[in-house]
Amino acid sequence: MVSARRRPGPFRSLRPGPSPAPPRHFRFRLPPGGAASGGGSAMAAGRCPPTLLLLGAAGGGKSLLVRRLRHIQRETQLSAEEPAELGEPPATLPTVGTNLTDLRLPRKVTVRELGGCMGPIWPSYYSECSALLFVVDASNPTQVSSSCIQLLSVLSAAPLASVPVLVLFNKIDLPCYMSLVEMKSLFRMQDIVSCATQPITMLETSARDGTGLAEVLQWLRTTLKDPC
Repeated sequence: MVSARRRPGPFRSLRPGPSPAPPRHFRFRLPPGGAASGGGSAMAAGRCPPTLLLLGAAGGGKSLLVRRLRHIQRETQLSAEEPAELGEPPATLPTVGTNLTDLRLPRKVTVRELGGCMGPIWPSYYSECSALLFVVDASNPTQVSSSCIQLLSVLSAAPLASVPVLVLFNKIDLPCYMSLVEMKSLFRMQDIVSCATQPITMLETSARDGTGLAEVLQWLRTTLKDPC
């Protein structure tokens, strides 16, 4: 039996061609201290404005607070005795990641707001912190215990050992809010302040109607003033 010989098709035969050039290898040089040290080294050199961390449990009013602060420092001059009309509060959404806002006090300050759901990774931003605002929802008693635990964890972080802290009991415009005396008792603030290594200040605020925001700006001006 004779097998039929297959005729060559129209396909081009593969002929050995010149060898492909070997892949080129690139080398990347990292800045001194590694890739992650760029922000911290820049701050140490004085090239970046101080960073204010804005922390607190979800729903505490952090986003509205920073918007009100920016509005006040841009448009009005507030005093504790005669607050300006701020109008209806703008709509806000829960912060999922991080928001950056610049304030002029008159020194430029960058406010980094971190979402409450980002608690486990808050420590990643501590090394760049020059001052800390911790917001507590004074109208939500069920959130008090979790906020207290969060605050204790923040205060015990080594990078924040000497960072000034301002604790804001927010939403005092609501009828169900707890007074500063009640919040101090539930938080055991006296014990926290006595054990903390940081200077801690407490204020009552309302981001909706502007109560206490003049004092917040004054604290920021005093704390983050230009070094001599």
